[in-house]
Amino acid sequence: MAERTSASRYFGVVGAHGGAGTSTIARWLDPDGDGGTFELRRGSQLPPHYTPLVVCRSTSGGLAAAVQLIGSWHPDVPRPYLVVVGDAPLRLPRAARYRMKTLGPRVLGITEVPYLVRLRDVDTPADGLAHRPVQKAARALRRSLGLTD
Repeated sequence: MAERTSASRYFGVVGAHGGAGTSTIARWLDPDGDGGTFELRRGSQLPPHYTPLVVCRSTSGGLAAAVQLIGSWHPDVPRPYLVVVGDAPLRLPRAARYRMKTLGPRVLGITEVPYLVRLRDVDTPADGLAHRPVQKAARALRRSLGLTD
């Protein structure tokens, strides 16, 4: 679970790799689309008062990409949160668990999002929010980042 800090409620969400779940996580953090969260392209500038959030899949490769991205983090950019999105209803592979553990001191906090089979049935991240298990996971993510509903 992510640690609570006095970080902003505004997030710039960046994927550690393609297909990480960046669009879904951005929508969950900003369900009304009021601009409090946006997808941040690699190399683009984080606006003032926004907190970076890195998203990766719960695979060994996904966490390896997160290690690489966070390992090359520019010292002038605030430390990010890490969101690890479940890719299957299984435990993390051993290498992924190790990489997640090593990232702990380099991020504000780590939050795991469970695998949600309902997300396979929807066309857009917004459509997923119509399902109770997805709503529950989105609320848990927002709470872990210090956001209130």
